[in-house]
Amino acid sequence: MSIEGCGNWQDYKWGSALPDFGRINVIYGANGTGKTSLASALEQLTHGGDAFRRVSIDVEANGVRSQTSNQDHAIFGRLFVFNEHFVARSHRLTSDDADMPAVLTVGERPVEAERRLEELRPQLDAESEKHVAAIAKGKKIAGQITREHQNVSEFVVGAVSAAGGRYASKSHFSSGTVRSAFAGSHADWGELDEATLRSQEKFVQAGNRDPVQIPELSISVPDDLARRVEIALRKSPVAVALDTLVARPDATSWVEAGADLHVHADTCLFCSGPLTAERRAEIEKHFSDEVAVLQQDLDALAKELDALDADVTLSLNRVVARALLFDDLRPSQDKARIEFEAAARGLNDWTGKVRERIDAKRANVLEVDDAEVTQAVSVPGAALETVSREHNQRVEGHAELVTAAAQQVERHYLKKAEAAVQALVDESETVSADALRLAGEVSSLREKVAEFEAVDGDPSPSAKVLTERVARLLGRNELKFESYEDRYRVTRLGKPAHGLSVGERTAITLVHFLESVARFDNSAGKAIVVIDDPVSSLDSDIFMGVSTSIWTETVSKEHVAQLFLLTHNFELFRQWDIQLGGLPDALKKQIPSRLYEIKSQHRVHSGVPRREPVLVGWPPSEKARKKVRSTYHHAFIAVSEIKQKLQEDDSLENRLDAQLLFPNVIRRLLETFMAFKRPGSAANFNGAMQDAASLLSKSGYAGDPDALRQRLTRYTHAYSHSDTPHTELTVSPDEVKTAIGAVFTFMRHVDEEHFDGLCAILELDPLDLVDHDPAPLPEQL
Repeated sequence: MSIEGCGNWQDYKWGSALPDFGRINVIYGANGTGKTSLASALEQLTHGGDAFRRVSIDVEANGVRSQTSNQDHAIFGRLFVFNEHFVARSHRLTSDDADMPAVLTVGERPVEAERRLEELRPQLDAESEKHVAAIAKGKKIAGQITREHQNVSEFVVGAVSAAGGRYASKSHFSSGTVRSAFAGSHADWGELDEATLRSQEKFVQAGNRDPVQIPELSISVPDDLARRVEIALRKSPVAVALDTLVARPDATSWVEAGADLHVHADTCLFCSGPLTAERRAEIEKHFSDEVAVLQQDLDALAKELDALDADVTLSLNRVVARALLFDDLRPSQDKARIEFEAAARGLNDWTGKVRERIDAKRANVLEVDDAEVTQAVSVPGAALETVSREHNQRVEGHAELVTAAAQQVERHYLKKAEAAVQALVDESETVSADALRLAGEVSSLREKVAEFEAVDGDPSPSAKVLTERVARLLGRNELKFESYEDRYRVTRLGKPAHGLSVGERTAITLVHFLESVARFDNSAGKAIVVIDDPVSSLDSDIFMGVSTSIWTETVSKEHVAQLFLLTHNFELFRQWDIQLGGLPDALKKQIPSRLYEIKSQHRVHSGVPRREPVLVGWPPSEKARKKVRSTYHHAFIAVSEIKQKLQEDDSLENRLDAQLLFPNVIRRLLETFMAFKRPGSAANFNGAMQDAASLLSKSGYAGDPDALRQRLTRYTHAYSHSDTPHTELTVSPDEVKTAIGAVFTFMRHVDEEHFDGLCAILELDPLDLVDHDPAPLPEQL
């Protein structure tokens, strides 16, 4: 057998030296060792699913042995497991009112059906209400979406109905049209800014206009004009300067003009002085051809500047009046005109300044002007021309442009409503999905309700049999059961039994469990019964009745193939050991039995100690089997064994195993021991331990009796100073060996004869168990 991932049975493998299970198997295990986890692992195999993947067991049929090998197997259908989960699942007492009868349902299937119906019917009502609410909400959201579509229709038609066609009225551009638009692509939708929106709306509403003439407005300045002006201003002609003009350069133009008047004269017409041949030659040299050429260049440049000024004036007069343009083009026209006029003024300023410098040079060609001449900026008219061109294009394609503008307005309002509509659509889809899901859940719940309403009951005893067997188990007959609609009315001393104790519930479900086993169809094999702690919730004085019933139904009768009885009650375990051992030899062969004990031990996994269960055969020896017949004896065995293990190997694993004995096992051992020594203090452990100090002193104990007694008391209380030990606290692993030695030292000094007698039964040397150094224990203990 192997078990994985079931409680603390994480990686269990059957020991090679461990005897195989018999027909009757009794397993003892203290609380926390893994007994309940083992029963649960087997129980899960009865519910289907994939529990079989965690368990592998050996199966023998007709002399052939095989393994389930973590696969599903027919033998799992023969398993019957009784445990606390079965008790919880297999009974239900209904009594809402003290005057109403207490109605008991017994059996896993009917109890589960009742529970499920009580859960499902309110769920069905609640889910049905949710479904109706979801449908109503879906209708409401659909109405909201329609209203959003209607709003878009109203906005678009109100804004661009002048475009006609599909925009002429709400009957043409309806909420249905908007719904279709939302169902299509939204890629070309876009919101317009307020100014653009109003412009488009106004364009649609306005009529067409006349085309305008598109003039050439741009003025280009020759690239080399500034360079040519600069060269002319800096040029000085090669000539002989007249002394008179050197002194009076402002008279240069006057002398130049008079030269032509004195070509054939010998006398100056202005001063009547003689005009000699030498003087005439000097004047001619002053006004040479180079001067004339430079003057001609300056005159030509002045004409170019005049032409630029004329172009500016002409272009300014050619600008199209804004009143002739479409309204929405006027802002563009205004902006372009301002830029055009600013450039024109800049060109006028440049020509004026350059002309002044040319005129100055012309008046005195000998004067050199070497200041830089900046390049003039051309006057661009393209922006104005573009506005006029766009105007004409609109005039020509006015109908198409109106339609395009109307479409832009439409897409604006569609985009503006998109987020709100999409949110409603998303919500509608969610609500529709919820409604669809809820419809499925309602349908499923209705099917489940019908299914559980039709559940057949498990095999159950008659009311008479249940009354008799429960009375036999409990040792009292105050409960009475009467048949009631496939269930039972339960009375206690003639009145409705409002509330059943844990023991009563366990007794009732145990009778039902054994009845189900007895009525099992064993055509494919007899039942395999697992019973976990049947007396854990019953009074100690009636557990024998339970034990007898289990024995009768599973051992004495032949309808059970195999029994596994698990218990933490050593007295029940001991009783079955006695009964099985007392069977005649012939019956022992027919009913082979095995006894086991589950112990906890620590193993190192990946460097970390881990507690895990291990099955060992019982008894530890035949001698112990005959003499060890109580929980007290068993506790002494457990503590002595771990003491020997620590003496042989004081490892961390053995220390952790020993740690599990504190405080429960050792406290129980000392309590029983002190109850024997001080019967009057049986209910007062602390008082009995206080009295033990005098016994230690009388025994000749060499150490401090009070220190030993106090420290042992603290051990058993796991460092608690109250009378109630906290069982989740334990002695440190490093101290546990010393603690166990102190326990045995205490017992031997208090009653050496008694202690040695226990050791003799177990074939132990008392001196191997006690401490030989009576020095005080470490203070931390």
